[in-house]
Amino acid sequence: MKYFKKTFLLISFFIFPVSLDCSDIFEYEIRFKNKVGPFSFDGLKSFTKEDNDFQVIFIGEHKILNAKIKQESKFSFSNSKVFPREYSQFVRIPIKGEQIQNIAFDYKNLKIISSGDVNWVINFSGDERPMDPISSGFQIRQNLKKGIDDFEISLIKLDEGTFYKNSFKVVGSTILEIKDTKYPCKVVERTDRKGGKSLYYVAETLDYILLKVKDDRKERKISIEAEKILSFG
Repeated sequence: MKYFKKTFLLISFFIFPVSLDCSDIFEYEIRFKNKVGPFSFDGLKSFTKEDNDFQVIFIGEHKILNAKIKQESKFSFSNSKVFPREYSQFVRIPIKGEQIQNIAFDYKNLKIISSGDVNWVINFSGDERPMDPISSGFQIRQNLKKGIDDFEISLIKLDEGTFYKNSFKVVGSTILEIKDTKYPCKVVERTDRKGGKSLYYVAETLDYILLKVKDDRKERKISIEAEKILSFG
């Protein structure tokens, strides 16, 4: 189960578009294929606005294995800073069974509380903003839009109830093609505290949506790539 949870954490970094001043909001749906070792999952991610918050829902399935994950995140932002509000995750893996986790962010008491099948409490200081895997994706997109090419984000480890800084840096550019359309992309390298690295391909002409992830480490060979942009704007 822990391996799959780390896998889905990586999947969650699909970035969604909202303008810096929030005057224009681009809702979207993207279908993509992700491979975890020898297995392939079909995924759908959508972004919508709900009242004064933003909401992202991700659903990934492997019908033959009867495996599924559903992730949902609500958050807001101010002065180019993202503030997660709620995060929930449902995972069903063969043999391992089902697991439900709900996370609430309490900024008044500076606590993050996980309930369900995974229970913990994180205390954080006023200058820290630990983030769930989906809301952190929006912060990445905001930074890139502002021209910030080298930055750090504190990511929550969902199974442990801790958080660690991860480094992100633009290391190049390339062109990705989806359904005969070419998208210029920035290539962003993510480095974790143990020195592990992943590459993210972010489409500049699609308001910095993440189109591809590549992680070839021996212990977790993962690839995620958009197959079709169902709607944008």
